[in-house]
Amino acid sequence: MNDHFKVRIFELNHGLREYDDIKLVRITSNDYNLLIMVDYLPILGEFDGNIDIKGKDVDLSYKNIKGFYMNSNNVFSLMINEGYDE
Repeated sequence: MNDHFKVRIFELNHGLREYDDIKLVRITSNDYNLLIMVDYLPILGEFDGNIDIKGKDVDLSYKNIKGFYMNSNNVFSLMINEGYDE
């Protein structure tokens, strides 16, 4: 059984980055609070808020960003539209 998934992040400053062995992605904004894990249903959306990405060797946090996300077949894709606080 597969207990992790892949994350792809695209932003103009850094191009495309891919991460494997991700356990969860948390999206928080004024409108909702999502926790995406392995085998989560396909979802597509736009957000203005924060994203945390946790995995075996990965712990990323993006604050105050705007962008789009898609989750399908255990691949979470994130396109960052506007800047963020690193």
